Amino acid sequence: MEQPVRILNLEDNPRDAELVQARLAAEGVACEIVCVQTGTDFAAALDQGGWALIISDFTLPAYDGMSALALAQTKRPDVPYIFFSGTVGEEAAIEALKKGATDYVLKPRPARLVSAVKRALQEGKERAERKQLEQQLRQAQKMEAIGQLAGGVAHDFNNVLTAIAGNAELLQEGFADGDSCYRSSRLMTHCGAISNRSRKLGNGPLR
Repeated sequence: MEQPVRILNLEDNPRDAELVQARLAAEGVACEIVCVQTGTDFAAALDQGGWALIISDFTLPAYDGMSALALAQTKRPDVPYIFFSGTVGEEAAIEALKKGATDYVLKPRPARLVSAVKRALQEGKERAERKQLEQQLRQAQKMEAIGQLAGGVAHDFNNVLTAIAGNAELLQEGFADGDSCYRSSRLMTHCGAISNRSRKLGNGPLR
């Protein structure tokens, strides 16, 4: 069963809030609507988070829709924002869209509300999926860079160890068994053996 989406409704008129609820329920939109009436409550709800959509009136007694939109763009820029108002004019609506609103619906013509909500919810879902894929891509690129760095370090380490082993063998060949330098060269040979084992390790998971 599909989980109800959470919708934040900034609306001071209870009848209009009920209209939004009734319209969405009639069209089978599974949602939980939380209605707030003031700027303070709206800001607190944004801080709470978990919203799939914001539906807002344009004009309120002690607040306004454009201020609410600006706040939502700051706090929850990924949440779609629909104006549902009876007072928004064409110029104001265009300005709202430029400022980040997803859509606007006039209260005298509420028939378009449900389609606007469905489209906004779908766009919000797609945006969230793109964001998740981008995060996964960045993580994969980061891990790839770490792997390349580790491989480069292992390669350089192996080159140094190869040089140590080779020089140890040359030293041993140049001294007799009784020579004190021969004993030193045996020590170098031992270091060379260690380097060979280390080189084998370096050719393991890091390569």
